Amino acid sequence: MQPEQERRLQIPLSQFMTVILATVLALSLMNFALTAIKSYRLRHVELELKAEIKAEQEEQGRLLDRKRFVQSEQYQRQLAHELGLYAENERPLVLVLPPEMKGEFEEVNPVFRTGQQLEKPYWQQWWDLFFGSDDLESLTR
Repeated sequence: MQPEQERRLQIPLSQFMTVILATVLALSLMNFALTAIKSYRLRHVELELKAEIKAEQEEQGRLLDRKRFVQSEQYQRQLAHELGLYAENERPLVLVLPPEMKGEFEEVNPVFRTGQQLEKPYWQQWWDLFFGSDDLESLTR
């Protein structure tokens, strides 16, 4: 009886190796597929983030341009004129156009002249009073 039991328990080596290789191949293909899917998803996220970075950089450039304009003297004068504030030597210029020209010129840009410097804002006058004018000029430069 022993020879029969030994034959039943023995599996041919070629069948055993085939099962092992098929299992390894299946696991390798599954791992490759999962890696490819993960890589695709990461690439998609990377492209989204690059597009978002580009949009943020454009927004930053636009905001820096706006900041430069707002800090310019031209903007300060324009804002003061819109609020009805003028320097002592400035007078608002009102153009009276003939009726036939009104359709051509709906809005006329203000004329800027160089003149006396505007009086300092109150906060600068207080600063000068308490700390002296040299400190403020060194900070703003």
